[in-house]
Amino acid sequence: MSIHKINITNFRNITNTSITLHPKLNIIYGLNASGKTSLLEAFYFISTGRSFRSRRIENIINRASVSTEFVLFGKLKNTLSTDYQNVGIKKSTILPTQIRLNKETVKSASQLAKLSPILLIDPLSFELLNGSPTQRRQFLDWGVFHVEPLYGLHWNNYINCLKQRNSLLRNAKIDQILLKVWDAKLSEYGELIHQQRKSYFQKFQIRLTDYLNYFSINAEIKVSYYKGWDKTKNLSAALDFFRDKDIERKFTQAGPHRADIKVTIHGQTASESLSRGQQKLFIFAMYLAQMQTLYDEFNKHNVVQIDDVAAELDDVNLKLVFNKLLELDSQVIVTILNETLLEKIKEENTEYKMFHVEHGKITAIE
Repeated sequence: MSIHKINITNFRNITNTSITLHPKLNIIYGLNASGKTSLLEAFYFISTGRSFRSRRIENIINRASVSTEFVLFGKLKNTLSTDYQNVGIKKSTILPTQIRLNKETVKSASQLAKLSPILLIDPLSFELLNGSPTQRRQFLDWGVFHVEPLYGLHWNNYINCLKQRNSLLRNAKIDQILLKVWDAKLSEYGELIHQQRKSYFQKFQIRLTDYLNYFSINAEIKVSYYKGWDKTKNLSAALDFFRDKDIERKFTQAGPHRADIKVTIHGQTASESLSRGQQKLFIFAMYLAQMQTLYDEFNKHNVVQIDDVAAELDDVNLKLVFNKLLELDSQVIVTILNETLLEKIKEENTEYKMFHVEHGKITAIE
């Protein structure tokens, strides 16, 4: 799915606007604090039902407006046909959220996320290598979620079991029989999650190797999947092994909630061996491999947003990234500040739309 058209009302500093996007490349140009990122946030919201910046609705509603709500209406186009999906979202500080898909009420925002895979590459994305395991798990789970129909259900069941087990571990007197019951359920869902992650990661890893070669990144780099417990044990055995320590520390130490993607060079963390420029290229290779996997294995097309692309790439590598993005038949949306870069992108690409943003006003530039 690509975003064909969006109507925005009272969203951040955007009062009321309607824009039609290009199915390939869209360039959003404007000064800092003009509303470029707010526009990306609106695209992200219509695709996922949530924000990447804030969970507080009052922070998203236009502050200059007396309204207690914001409204988004989007028309999403099926890349493989002429079909359209109409999405409407109304978020209010006083009324329940309303999400409609083709005039039908949507109970869970995950239905939108399944419909239109969207990736955001922003300054926080470049902490993927050096950040916490949580960020890398979320990166991996994004891919698995879009290819495994039951993954979201399995993960929710696992987290519910984990909460129950951790709650039991915090009791002064622990019911050992009940603990074994939760161990059995946790093992069941945890093993399902691990197998789905492992299957996806193996496909992803092949594409990642190709992209690391494409960007000429250190050939000794090793990217591996850590499942969250000893690879020689199943989860049931790992929970048995850690039971006494879990009781002592009052939380569960083994399971897919501890999984990670480990990146090393000769046993050392890659961040110690790669330059800052190489680290940025590595992150782009990760995202491109993610998109390539969905495209090759599952025939899924992505929307990818890059916020302030010039801050992360020099001209040579920018061209390399754009060539691959457009080869994947993805819809690309980028924000830029640099006028020189604007002209360069226009020279390199003939199919695009350009928008100028100033104080929340969006103007299509012919």
